[in-house]
Amino acid sequence: MSTGTSRRATWRPIPVARLAVDDEGEPRAQADLPWLGGHVLVLRERAVTMLAPLLDRYGELLPLACPDADLWLFNVLTVVDALDEKNSELIRFDDGDILNVERYEFRPDLVAGVAVFKVPQLLRGPLFVGDEFVDAVAATGLTGPELTPLWSGAAPAAVQRADG
Repeated sequence: MSTGTSRRATWRPIPVARLAVDDEGEPRAQADLPWLGGHVLVLRERAVTMLAPLLDRYGELLPLACPDADLWLFNVLTVVDALDEKNSELIRFDDGDILNVERYEFRPDLVAGVAVFKVPQLLRGPLFVGDEFVDAVAATGLTGPELTPLWSGAAPAAVQRADG
């Protein structure tokens, strides 16, 4: 979704449906940060209220069209050229573009203090979050996807799949 470009002026809410029950027919918990994929962040109204002051510095919140929930999509506008391609483990297409990242390495000087970002090599790929975002989610008790650390220290984590 995100290419680091604002969508606000032309945005039309995308229709989405909430999966209310799991494969066994049991009701699903209503996460504050519902899972849509590692490339995008979706928020319920409670999460918007608590995280908007932080998120507004890094992108824009755009409404989604959901019949049974007020949902928002976070469009990341912050693109940081912080992927250390030399020290990351990359699988490349024949033309040199990145197909997959097996192990991420970031340039710490570029990601220090950045709460939410994408990298230019993977604009349609994963959303990365730093300690400030992780701490804000933990402090507010918001529920949603598990965040998988990509390295130790003051570096970003990637949003990974979680039931929600």
